[in-house]
Amino acid sequence: MTRSTKCFMLGACILLAGCAQTSMAPPSGQGVNGPPSMTQTLVQPARRFVPLNDVTLSILEAGTGDPVIYVHGVVTTSNIFPKYLAAYSPAYRGIAVDLRGYGDSEKTPTGSNISQFVKDLIALADRLKIEKPVWVGVSMGGMILQQLALEHPARVKALVLVSTTDGAMILDHDLPSIGRPRTNAEVSKKILLESFPAGTSPQLYQPLLDRIYTWNASVLREALTSMSIFGTHGQLSAITAPTLIMVGAKDDVATPTIAAGIQGQIAGSRLITFETGHFMMAEDPEGFRRVLGEFLRSLKK
Repeated sequence: MTRSTKCFMLGACILLAGCAQTSMAPPSGQGVNGPPSMTQTLVQPARRFVPLNDVTLSILEAGTGDPVIYVHGVVTTSNIFPKYLAAYSPAYRGIAVDLRGYGDSEKTPTGSNISQFVKDLIALADRLKIEKPVWVGVSMGGMILQQLALEHPARVKALVLVSTTDGAMILDHDLPSIGRPRTNAEVSKKILLESFPAGTSPQLYQPLLDRIYTWNASVLREALTSMSIFGTHGQLSAITAPTLIMVGAKDDVATPTIAAGIQGQIAGSRLITFETGHFMMAEDPEGFRRVLGEFLRSLKK
């Protein structure tokens, strides 16, 4: 029996036992009551720089209320989050971070790996005087936050894991060649394009391609290497914080089967499936906004 099959069976058993919730994301224009639509919440976030011990990180902020910290993936930056940062204000304020080596954050010779990213995020929360934020992580960001929740459970109010895995995520099969002879740009572009279903309109992924220049080959190589040896499977039952898991039905990397396996390990977690690929935030931003908003409101009850 394969690992994926085991994950699916475990998730199914939990569902049958009634210990977790699984549902489909409501179609655009329907579903839960929530904050105004995206077009009504276009608040321009402010960018600022936060010095830590050995690196300066760039963050975007908007809104007021309890903090929600957003963490991007291996070929994206904080710029995938601006439309959500003020969407839940005044109950929640959003903070999106550029991880070390990405976006407008400082590039360091080493440290672009999951273990160091966890340390950086805790140091960032300390510097911002945030004890227990809600953490939202996409793809590699979700892997980072699984590790953070296991190592620092007292620093997690709630967890949102988007398009992620609890095991190795292999996105490239020749990591040493990134930088020479293959450029960061061509490898990053290939990973991004393969994350969208065939036939996706270029206007959905072009903003992501435009950000590739903000990281380099060594950052990408180190981050992808850490993802290729990642593994929290079998450990996630230790997570007790309220947890929402989101997955795209057409995602062939962070698959629905893997998402069900994650849900099966975290008691009381909720799994929502979108009719999208890996980047439901680009393919169905309104659906993502509503589902995340419903979860955030549930934390206030």
